Amino acid sequence: MIDKFEKYALQLKNQKLFEMEELYQKNFTDYVSIFQEHFLQLCKNIIQLQKTSTLGEISYLEYTLLYTNLLQKKETAEVRVYNDNWYFDSGQQIVGNFDFSHLFPKFRELWTELFAARKRFAGAVASHEIKSFLLSCARSFYRYVISVCRFSILPCIELELFQSIQRAKKFEINIGEYMAYTEAVYKEDKNRTSKDALDWFSLRLEYEYAFEDFSGLDFSGTNLSEIDLRYSDLRNCKLANTDFQDSMLFGTRFCHSDMEDADLRYCLLHEADFTGANLANARFTAAKSYTGIAPERTSWKIPGYRPVSFRNANLTNADFKNAAIENADFTGAKMDGAMFYEEHASQLELSPEQMRQINLLPCL
Repeated sequence: MIDKFEKYALQLKNQKLFEMEELYQKNFTDYVSIFQEHFLQLCKNIIQLQKTSTLGEISYLEYTLLYTNLLQKKETAEVRVYNDNWYFDSGQQIVGNFDFSHLFPKFRELWTELFAARKRFAGAVASHEIKSFLLSCARSFYRYVISVCRFSILPCIELELFQSIQRAKKFEINIGEYMAYTEAVYKEDKNRTSKDALDWFSLRLEYEYAFEDFSGLDFSGTNLSEIDLRYSDLRNCKLANTDFQDSMLFGTRFCHSDMEDADLRYCLLHEADFTGANLANARFTAAKSYTGIAPERTSWKIPGYRPVSFRNANLTNADFKNAAIENADFTGAKMDGAMFYEEHASQLELSPEQMRQINLLPCL
């Protein structure tokens, strides 16, 4: 591929990804509904196969992007299930397909416009070179599929339909490329105990705790500061007086956990979910949570962040002084005595009742 065309192609790719970001943030709720409808049908398929003994207990459910499909302009992911042997499972099965074409319009536009631009270069760019470039771009666009799956899955796994599936004690839902790069969007580890997890945390390993399942465990009063817990599951945990200072909590799920007196100072909270959590007296001083992609960024890196959620949380006397929390969802949150600096009040999307409940302090 000649340099001039490659430069044009990279600029166009970047443009299309930023346009996809706009669609993602604008249509997020619709995308979630589409995935959830698909996932519930998928659960029915799996249950039927298990009822007829065609399929046994499963350890992995994986959404697989196949580049051969993209070459044929099929924007679908195969959904495969495996036992604990994973890719070596001789009985692995395809149990469904997910049509993600609604999340790939900008990839299609990139395809069309690159082939149209090829004519301007008088045959200097071969068709196979453009296809190779397009396939190299697919992973970036596919990250929006991963993000939608991750944010859609929690309501689904709490339903009786999903709970009826025969699953191993260690189970995970992954999405990515076949026998290559994948990300976990949901994990279960029914064997893990609070002591096991705390012993593991004491090693302070880098990157090892992200995307893991710690749901229902008791870490009350423990020191979990400066730990990377990105997209980990801490739902229904006992976290009273737990120290999370300086921890990386991108997308961490704290739904319905008891976090009274928890210390979240200086944490990064982008996309974290505190729905229904008890955060009375919790400290969020100097914590940060951003949404979308930073306006000053000119090169696309990853999908923009979704807002942190405090829906129906108890934030009584929580301390948000000097916190940078963008576009947080406080719907239904109890906020009696929650502390904010006056200069940040305009950034809060609160109901009139919540505005009366909070304590606005002069900036020092």
